[in-house]
Amino acid sequence: MRNLVKDYQVLIHSMAVSDYTPVYMTSLDEVQASQDLSKFLTKQNTESKISSKEDAQILFLKKNPKIISLVKEWNPKIHLIGFKLLVDVTKDHLIDVARESLNKNRADIIVANDLTQINSEQHLACLVEKNDYQTAYSKQEIAELLLDKIQGFDS
Repeated sequence: MRNLVKDYQVLIHSMAVSDYTPVYMTSLDEVQASQDLSKFLTKQNTESKISSKEDAQILFLKKNPKIISLVKEWNPKIHLIGFKLLVDVTKDHLIDVARESLNKNRADIIVANDLTQINSEQHLACLVEKNDYQTAYSKQEIAELLLDKIQGFDS
């Protein structure tokens, strides 16, 4: 992605591919016997099939880097649009978290959603910018607002 970003004027970074990557899976017995759990973060499974003899397995995960936070390093001039999805929060909190993401990632717009406000009849979202935000009530309206914003970049 790093090589591609430099060639574009706008990037719509719709979501994280995955926040975590599986590192190692082992039995509960092996975990309980360990004095240092951090050693499991450097181990790798070598077998191609997970044994079904154990009643329980423990999966160790490692946090992936946030690609959105690297985009402006790769192309400082790119217009960056990100997304933030939270669950059952106030509108003020949603906007605050979106604005934090906007500042942290040097984005132009964060489309902030609350999962409890998304269903077959509506898709409530706030398009948060540095000093303002707009509310959209459907996917169509979100798309239209984003298109207007993108067309307004550098004009």
